[in-house]
Amino acid sequence: MRRCSLLFLASVAFGCSDDETTTESDALASNPDAVVTFVDPDTGFATTDVHDVEREVVRFDAATGAMIAAASGFTVSGWATDGNDLDWSGSSVAFRVRFGTEEGERRAYFTETSNGTICDLELLGPENLRVFATPERPPSP
Repeated sequence: MRRCSLLFLASVAFGCSDDETTTESDALASNPDAVVTFVDPDTGFATTDVHDVEREVVRFDAATGAMIAAASGFTVSGWATDGNDLDWSGSSVAFRVRFGTEEGERRAYFTETSNGTICDLELLGPENLRVFATPERPPSP
């Protein structure tokens, strides 16, 4: 996948341990209402899973304001959601969840608000996130 530019990089040590990451994942499992649901305004399709350009899934915890990597459980704090808009205190770039259809299924994608392209998210550990711009747009229905 060709990367166009680095949007932002956050690598902040907050004294997190693997136990704390597991605790976050456990908290979400015990309180599924904390996970933000995004809704496609055109179709009514709703999902908690947001895909990046590599089709890796992240979710957002409204109670703690965290982005969570579905595969690893790593979290990055400072996120706020408003409908399908995403705001991160660690960046001046605005993001939005947009929708498309891929392989016959509806999906949500993590995109830049300004140009609508899907971002490449790299969650490298707790509180360690890199976001890259790409030229790829969400697939059309």
